[in-house]
Amino acid sequence: MGWINLRVWLFLVLLLSGQSAFCQTPSVEITSYDIKAGLNLGGGELQVAAELGLNKIDTVTEFNLILNSSVKIGAIKSKTSNGSVNLPYKFAGKDTLNITIPPELVLSSKLTVDFYYTLPIGESEGNVIMLDRGSRWYPLILDQIVPFKLTVSVPKGYRAFSAGDLIEEKEMGKQSKFTWESKIPVFKLPIVIVESEFYRKNSLEIDGKNIILYSSSLDKEAQSQIIAEAGNAFNFYSRFIGEYPHNNLTLIEIPGMEGANIASGLLMIGTQPLAGIKQGYSDELLLSVACQWMAAGVFFKYQGKGFLFLQLSLPHYLRLRYVEKSKGILAFNNGLQGGLDAFRKIAGTEKEVAILDVDFPNTKEKATAIYGKGPYVIDLLRKQIGNEKWDKFIRDIYENFCGKILTYDEFVSYLSKYDQDGTAVAKLNKMLSEKGIPEGK
Repeated sequence: MGWINLRVWLFLVLLLSGQSAFCQTPSVEITSYDIKAGLNLGGGELQVAAELGLNKIDTVTEFNLILNSSVKIGAIKSKTSNGSVNLPYKFAGKDTLNITIPPELVLSSKLTVDFYYTLPIGESEGNVIMLDRGSRWYPLILDQIVPFKLTVSVPKGYRAFSAGDLIEEKEMGKQSKFTWESKIPVFKLPIVIVESEFYRKNSLEIDGKNIILYSSSLDKEAQSQIIAEAGNAFNFYSRFIGEYPHNNLTLIEIPGMEGANIASGLLMIGTQPLAGIKQGYSDELLLSVACQWMAAGVFFKYQGKGFLFLQLSLPHYLRLRYVEKSKGILAFNNGLQGGLDAFRKIAGTEKEVAILDVDFPNTKEKATAIYGKGPYVIDLLRKQIGNEKWDKFIRDIYENFCGKILTYDEFVSYLSKYDQDGTAVAKLNKMLSEKGIPEGK
């Protein structure tokens, strides 16, 4: 399967899901989450107590957070030296929560804010409840990454999954409690809740890290095939780029989902793509694993210069590097040229958009530029500076920006360390800002 298909396009759009252009307050920063959530199946709701650590400029008197406007808020409070104080709030548009800071807290540069609310969750699909960043189930600021601790209580017979690492699993009578944590910042906190009896578990250990697959539709042989493929890719990226920051990479089947959805440490993959992997169509799986290093490991500045090139073109190229390692240079070239051939159909036409001008891959032409031309540009860059320098450059980026946000200018600055005469940097900027197919070396 040389050229990445439209389902993979959709899957990578899911990677960007929840990043609509809402009004945000750059003068406020979320520094930590400590969230306790309980599933009330009878009431069809999630009961949430969320503690947020906040930094703010001392002149800020109000700020906005994104939160599902369907929630029923019990209270929003902030801790003080004498106890706590209520924070006035109102919804200022769909999913935009406006919070006022009382006079006694205005001069505080650090706040701890507690949210108490319930969220209606509706009906589950295929014995699965999934709340992702796009569900706005927890208070957030769209372009920020944050460390977290999340404890989910569910009825006995259910399991709960999230990003990061599972640090505690406990049975408490008729309830089961699962605590997930990431001490390095992550982009999103999904909650996936499944009925355990419908899911089979398969796992593989690689250098002390666990690759775990939970599936409801696959037989044991298919599970073993998929976990082995994921494990081989995981092993490659661990050695090629750097050590994986989490203890586990969990793959979980989501019935009805098109493509896959990525969180740090968690891959949510639809039943149909899993069936395709069984038949040898592993593009989505390999791309999902690559994104654990670049996109869900190193994060990129949302809506910043070159965001989509870094967020989407780079992981796609890393997928091809694994193909090169596992299947040979011919398979790598076929994959690269397949994307370029698709782009060739629009190159130089009115429909083409220069990569640095692509705001979102919401048209076939924009997507083709990102997935067809973008990896080809990276390959030319790699050839310009040489394989050894390119590999060191990628490892350098990962070592310094895992769990951080990397801007395009910082990407170029690190590239300059391996491009002493500046020709590679100049060529990269030219290829990304101009239309057409760049000339090969």
